[in-house]
Amino acid sequence: DVAGASVVLSAVAYGSCTAEPYVAPSGPTLPTAPVPTDAAETVLSVFGTTYGTLEGTNFNPGWGQATAVSVDANLVYTGLNFQGTQFDGSLDVSGYEYLNVDFYVTESTALNFVLISDGAETPVALDVAQTGQWVNVQIPLSSYSDVVNLAAVIQFKVDGNGSVAFNNLYFGGTAPVVST
Repeated sequence: DVAGASVVLSAVAYGSCTAEPYVAPSGPTLPTAPVPTDAAETVLSVFGTTYGTLEGTNFNPGWGQATAVSVDANLVYTGLNFQGTQFDGSLDVSGYEYLNVDFYVTESTALNFVLISDGAETPVALDVAQTGQWVNVQIPLSSYSDVVNLAAVIQFKVDGNGSVAFNNLYFGGTAPVVST
């Protein structure tokens, strides 16, 4: 009779069976990003440990990308296909000369940094030959100005592949005009 039968279940564990929580493996430890030398009042910082982060910026908008994003001391992209950064409103960067980008390539064969205004975008290829160290580039805004409206920039986009970290993302080159 099944109703009166007793059942004994044996637990079989494969591997470790401890009460310790699982901790996912972490990526490589990055050295501290370089410290830029521009005067703070002459830059418009989007992300960085030196000049801070632009309030209201979304570093992981849902654009259907496969990229994993970590926002901490650095902005880290792993499994990069493309990744956006959405500003809280448009930025007038027409008074600046360059876009500063510090990047650290763990692995990548292609990396483009794109500036976007409404309906217009232009990529600039970054040289990924140097891996395992911070690289600084100052992209002249003239590289973007034929297509992108520099008075109404709304987004950054990075496309390419691999794993890369960013810091010190800011517009610089000319002090902003201050009304008196």
